[in-house]
Amino acid sequence: MTFLPFFARFSLGYYANIVLYLIVIVITVRILLSNRDPNWAVSMLLILYFVPFIGILFYLLNGVNWKKRKIVKHIPERIFKDNLGELINRQRDFLKDIPSDYDNDAVKMVRMLLKSSGAILTMNNRISFYDEGENLFSDMIQDIERAEKSIHMEYFIWRSDGLGEKIKDALIQKVSEGVKVRVLFDGVGCFRMMSRRYKRQLRKGGVRTRYFLDPLNPLSGWLLNYCNHRKILVIDGKIGYAGGMNIGSEYIDGGKRFKSWRDTHVKLQGDTVNLLQAVFMADWENSGGTIDDEASYFSPVEETHGEVPLQIVTSGPDSDWHSLKELYFSMIANANEEILIASPYFVVDSAIEEALITAALAGVRVKVIMAGSPPDKWIPFWVAHTYYERLIMAGVEFYHFKEGFFHSKYLIIDSKIATVGTCNMDMRSFLLHYEINVVIYDNIKAATLKNLFEEDIKRSRKISLEECENLGFLKKLRNSIFRMFAPLL
Repeated sequence: MTFLPFFARFSLGYYANIVLYLIVIVITVRILLSNRDPNWAVSMLLILYFVPFIGILFYLLNGVNWKKRKIVKHIPERIFKDNLGELINRQRDFLKDIPSDYDNDAVKMVRMLLKSSGAILTMNNRISFYDEGENLFSDMIQDIERAEKSIHMEYFIWRSDGLGEKIKDALIQKVSEGVKVRVLFDGVGCFRMMSRRYKRQLRKGGVRTRYFLDPLNPLSGWLLNYCNHRKILVIDGKIGYAGGMNIGSEYIDGGKRFKSWRDTHVKLQGDTVNLLQAVFMADWENSGGTIDDEASYFSPVEETHGEVPLQIVTSGPDSDWHSLKELYFSMIANANEEILIASPYFVVDSAIEEALITAALAGVRVKVIMAGSPPDKWIPFWVAHTYYERLIMAGVEFYHFKEGFFHSKYLIIDSKIATVGTCNMDMRSFLLHYEINVVIYDNIKAATLKNLFEEDIKRSRKISLEECENLGFLKKLRNSIFRMFAPLL
């Protein structure tokens, strides 16, 4: 009889299972010790136990506490300190002696965002809104063509289609005139969006390009779940653009999937453009780029542009605080008369949900517009339905946009404070993406944005409580199953 060593009596699968069980146990302990939101923890554990291989992958992508392990360096603080000293001093003076007629809710929000995101309040600003792509990109290209010193662009999605070709040609032309042009692409959002020929032409034309967390880079590719969702254009440090629209023809005509595209973007002039410049520089350097003579890219703060108080708020998975989630919660909690929310998706946690319910029960008018059917992503669309019944019973009104795709991201309270930017009303934007929003403390500008909301309402369909109650059993079950993964979406 042949006697095999002890370890040979077991198949390789036996040892693989032991390793798998040990990994599941270790991850379970780490989840429990993280003391994170119970809904997130339960969702993660369910995936881990029922589909362990997928659960392990989800944990690696979503479960690491990046607040303790920074994905990118703390470069923004250094850039702000080195180049924005005058703006910082102005804010300190303002907060020391706040005028008595200032709205108390606005003052609290300014202080919260300063502490949580380092968001400097600037007063000397001008802001204008765009509600569709044709006018936006026409103005952007004209401003690019007028650039004299620098053009900095940072986008989640950038397509090499007709619009992309126009912008590429304009950028290459400006390089030939001596303008320094830098373009930052998100590695995931731009994956397979541009042809090799297009990227080669940009580089040969002198445009400096980099990827933020390139998925093909072995050092950063495993961080593909943490996307840079920001859309920023800064020209000569004097003109800035930010908002929901990426670079692609569908943002003008809806593309192949939609008959039209509704979005919101802003153009900025004044001191706040320096903050956009600082955010771009930080993201560029965090992506391995360098910028010599940084101070030359910032505009002097003496020039007068207007009197619109603004804050630029950023957040990311490794930020010290979830600044944009806290902004949305604070706005909802402080509203006295009206809350208007525009977002393509609606996947929130219990805190935001309860804040909306509390506001509605207290008599505050709450209206939400989101993308209708067909959406661009079905799972978030299904999950959103699981919130409707309870929120509608409390008094919240939900509307599905019915004329093309709805991609706007803004929030208005009491016609006096508004925010617009890249942040969706979902957990991915709140917790996982690098986002940027503009907060506007101005009654006139908030009213302008409210007018856009009212026009959107006219092009939307109201969701009734009866419709929610009569949704078929299988659809309700499907939606509820995906709701279990809401903290991970």
